[in-house]
Amino acid sequence: MSTALAPTQPRTLEVPAEALHSFSAGTRSELAAYVAELGRRHPTGRVDAIEVDLGALPLFTAEIEASRGVIDSTTHFIVYDRVEGIDSLRAQGIYAWVLGTALGRPMVQNTDGWRLIEVYDRGVRKTIEEGARYHQTKQGSYMHNDAVNDVDPIDYLLLSCGQSAYIGGESILVDAKPVHEILSLHPDVLAILTQDFWFEKRGMALSQENGFFRSPIIRYTPDGEPLVRYFRTYIEVAHEKKGEPITAEQRDALDFFDAVLDQSSVQYRIRLERGQTLVSADDRFLHTRTAFYDRFEPREIDMTVDETDKANRYMFRMWSAK
Repeated sequence: MSTALAPTQPRTLEVPAEALHSFSAGTRSELAAYVAELGRRHPTGRVDAIEVDLGALPLFTAEIEASRGVIDSTTHFIVYDRVEGIDSLRAQGIYAWVLGTALGRPMVQNTDGWRLIEVYDRGVRKTIEEGARYHQTKQGSYMHNDAVNDVDPIDYLLLSCGQSAYIGGESILVDAKPVHEILSLHPDVLAILTQDFWFEKRGMALSQENGFFRSPIIRYTPDGEPLVRYFRTYIEVAHEKKGEPITAEQRDALDFFDAVLDQSSVQYRIRLERGQTLVSADDRFLHTRTAFYDRFEPREIDMTVDETDKANRYMFRMWSAK
């Protein structure tokens, strides 16, 4: 007689069909031509300084609006498929900038005022715990959402793939709603997570004096929908720097929260391939990435001159507000 145990939960959730979107042929043609035009007009310089005319993209903007409800109201994330004709790293960056602008107002992500950030391993020798920004490393991390280092939440996180990793680098995605349903069965934990914690404005503040703010991890919309703000490392470092270390009760609540987030039964897994773009509702959704192995040694990458096939895992990140 076999002693093998039958699994009681799926390994991970199946990605719904509505969360995978391929643009129509007309939209792909319109978009590729517009990105090429912007590339000719702006061959160098910061992509987030390019002015986007959404009026030149009626088919594209109509499809974005038609698919926006998937992000806002149903799965809370969507993956837009690759667009033929957008092949270079810079072209992918311009496309990401256009897409993020169509979704909303691009938000600043650092003290330099950048609104489009390149996410890749630069060979930084500091860890996140030692002060490095997540997008500069190849570290895995606690489950988190993105704009945790700014007082004002964002509506959309965009991650667009210029080049995938050689191995690994999957995105692990968790919707806050089913997590909250589990937490509601443990009101003592939920009560702590709805209290204020210190957060660090890492990369967003010019001085230590204004480099922190307080916020609950779990908060609610006027309609009672759960929203989340979480990056455990940033929270713990902020509490230490403020001279208010995490209490034993708070640590237990964070440990419980992390254990819930680590359950495969609440997770989606997606590996973005070259040209694909993930958009999620940032304050309703958490994510992290798996470990990855790159093709080459880490180095600085210049999207203007480096060829895609000679690049390591290379993503573009945007924050957009409605």
